[in-house]
Amino acid sequence: MMNYAIIENFIVTNIALANEPLADNWIACPDNVTMGWGYVDGQFIEPPPFDYSAQNSAQAQTLLTATDWTAIASVADPVVSNPYLTNQAEFLSYRSAVRAIGVKPPTTPATFPTAPTEQWSS
Repeated sequence: MMNYAIIENFIVTNIALANEPLADNWIACPDNVTMGWGYVDGQFIEPPPFDYSAQNSAQAQTLLTATDWTAIASVADPVVSNPYLTNQAEFLSYRSAVRAIGVKPPTTPATFPTAPTEQWSS
């Protein structure tokens, strides 16, 4: 039994284990070839690694938008707000860490900090 890459439009769309190719687009391949590889001029081509920077940037923006309200000064001021947010400093620290990822997003999956839980007092 051999591994065969099933090729469609120069891309490996599946891998099959068989004694022989069952169609013209079944090409014997090494064990490390997986779906998504290219196949051009008789050569298997490994795809470039996925760049997560756009995804990380978008996630950072979503997290910042969800906590924008925590940066408003009056939300933590007991003279102005009742109830008022008692852990605004935790949110500001969290937002700073998230912003750092958004400004210079890594190309690999980012590990985002956990948002603090709102603490209120009146």
